[in-house]
Amino acid sequence: MSLEKPLISILVNNYNYGGYLKEAIDSALNQTYHNIEVIVVDDGSTDNSREIIASYDTSIIPVYKENGGQASALNAGFAISRGEIVSLLDSDDVWLPQKVEKVVEAFCSYPSGAVVYHKVQNIDKTGIHSGKPWPPYNPIKGNISNQVAKTGGWWPFPPSTALSFRREFLCKVMNIPEQEYRICADTYLADLAPFWGDVVGIDQVLSHYRLHNSNNWSHSIEAQENSRTVRELQYHELRVNVLNRTLKRLGIDLEVSLAENWPYQLLKYRLGKEENLIYLSLLVLQNPWEHRLISKLKKVALLWFEKNSLSKI
Repeated sequence: MSLEKPLISILVNNYNYGGYLKEAIDSALNQTYHNIEVIVVDDGSTDNSREIIASYDTSIIPVYKENGGQASALNAGFAISRGEIVSLLDSDDVWLPQKVEKVVEAFCSYPSGAVVYHKVQNIDKTGIHSGKPWPPYNPIKGNISNQVAKTGGWWPFPPSTALSFRREFLCKVMNIPEQEYRICADTYLADLAPFWGDVVGIDQVLSHYRLHNSNNWSHSIEAQENSRTVRELQYHELRVNVLNRTLKRLGIDLEVSLAENWPYQLLKYRLGKEENLIYLSLLVLQNPWEHRLISKLKKVALLWFEKNSLSKI
């Protein structure tokens, strides 16, 4: 990577988010770092998204395609991208002006970095802040492949709006499997990145992540909570299957198991498929990403003494 001004490709994937799309594109264009290309992939929208995209003329690179899901949209965008770094932006989210500048600095500081991430601040559909920034842990910096293998493939990465990848890594693992990842396609890349290079976290909020009724995974569905939990459990299983399959294809002699994946085991417990609270407690205490003992002990206490508090963990 050039140490001066590498080209950054910004992939905006959109499907029927016309109400938020302009704000997302504007936030990508109005960065303090200017050597960028903004590629907006419209995945067969039926609202006014395409009119909004066309209004930017040559300021962006538009890609219009039939609906195929998020993986197909990111694959299409990456295919025409040229940047040494590729940053993802969902079309209902917003970047802060220094986002790209800080990402470039982080990649330049870690020549072996595969992924750079940062904290996000949740906002509601009107832009009002909601909750505390995420991830809540200290930023990761360096090679964490051994830890990720031991935690069943789990590391606390943020949503796609806060993920940027080195092109060398993407060239190794693309394309994203389109059948498996119609949604949440960024997890395929985030799952693989620690096994290719360093993970570099920035301890700063650089994106706003919008929560609204159309989010595929982020809003609560009280009336369907049990079915949603089942869906999330199956999603973890799909991810580890794809991860192991891809690691094998890349010649990496490693197989990840969900036995020590804390989020997965918690979901099983909530569904009544795992009753070993001692084992769950040990997974909490062994969490390599949480360095605060008091926080670990609090989660263990919730497991044992507050039956209705699992959703807060």
